[in-house]
Parts: sequence; C-alpha cells; structure tokens
Amino acid sequence: MTPTQLVQLVGEYRGELPPGQWVCQAKIDGWRMAWFRGIDGKPRLWTRNGLPIEGVHHIAARCLAMEAAAGEALFIDGEFQVDGTLLATKAWCERAWKLGGCNGTFFAFDCLSFAEWQAGGSNVPWIERQTRLHNLVDVTEALPREPGWVSGASGQPAPERYVQALPAEYVTSHAGVLRAAEEIWAAGGEGLALKRMDSPYRRTRSNEWLKVKQEQKWRVAA
Repeated sequence: MTPTQLVQLVGEYRGELPPGQWVCQAKIDGWRMAWFRGIDGKPRLWTRNGLPIEGVHHIAARCLAMEAAAGEALFIDGEFQVDGTLLATKAWCERAWKLGGCNGTFFAFDCLSFAEWQAGGSNVPWIERQTRLHNLVDVTEALPREPGWVSGASGQPAPERYVQALPAEYVTSHAGVLRAAEEIWAAGGEGLALKRMDSPYRRTRSNEWLKVKQEQKWRVAA
C-alpha cells in the first residue's frame, strides 16, 4: 500500500477502550516534528506536512548521535515545543528562529528505521519500538552540549533535556483513561494519546492510536 502521510495520524477516542492492551502518553501541545531524510538524502527535522523546522540544530545533532548509536538511519517521530506552549512554539517556528541560536524540546514518541519508514511503516510492535527509542535517548543523554546553543529570542540556554522520550502509563479501562486525562487537563495539558501496545506504525490515520482531548471531555465523562 502506498503511504498517504509522512507520519502516523491518530483516531478519536469515543469513550470506550477497544480490546487489547493499551497505554497512554501525554499529548504535548506543540508542533508535530519528525526526523528523516528528505528527497535530497539529507537528514533534518520536518513538520508533519513536510516543511523544514529551523533553529533546532541542537536537536538535529542529538538525532545524528542516536543514529550513530543505532548503527542505521532512523525515522524519529514526536512533538516539538518551545517554552511549554503552542503559542511560543508557533512564534519560534515562524519567525523567532531568524534571530539566531536554537530553542525547543523534542518529545519523541516513536522510532523506526528509515528504511521501514520509506516502505510505509514498521510491523515491529509499539512496545518494542518504545524500548529502542528510550534506550537510544538514554545512551546519548550524556553527550556534551556545543557552546553557543542558546535561544535567539531570549538569549537563554537551550533546555537541558532537549530530547526526551515520552513515558507511558498502562491503562485498562475507560475510568483509567479518564483519570489520566483529568490529571493532564488539571495541569493545563492538551490531553492524551492512547496506543495499543502491539500496534504497528503506518504512514496513514490509524485507530490503533487514539486522541483524548479536552473538548471531548463531555463525551468521555458521560
């Protein structure tokens, strides 16, 4: 099947946890970002619509280190956020990066080989992809930061943990989903992403990943 997207997109949670084993991850309120090689063969960070993201050379250097540790080219999927808000992220991506320096944190939530991504996805179960992602982030955590990695907008150092592998929590019921979502909403977060533990990665929309956002609260609370 020909891939229809650059990244896997989520379905909508409708108040009932489907069969299978599921986990939830915080849904970061930022811009979707992925690391992969473009048609020119050069690796960089992109939006889900295939637009390059600038002012993120600190993250790109870390992704290259993760590839070196993996021994192969990678596709790394996640969310990019600046200063904890969508507004600051949008401002950085659209204009603030032009002031120089770098900014933002890459919250990575999936990882497969670049060859798998080119072929349309991976059949490796989500839980195995997660284990590899966390291991690669951990093994490159102690790398020294280059001097001058500061935000052009604020002059402040880039975040210490500027690449993070998102943690996950096991959920077994609608009540568990709602409890986890309420915690995120109470903290001002966007919501949750539910993922089936044995799910593959496909470059299309999939109901094996589901979103739980605050505007759906009346549905999931019913």
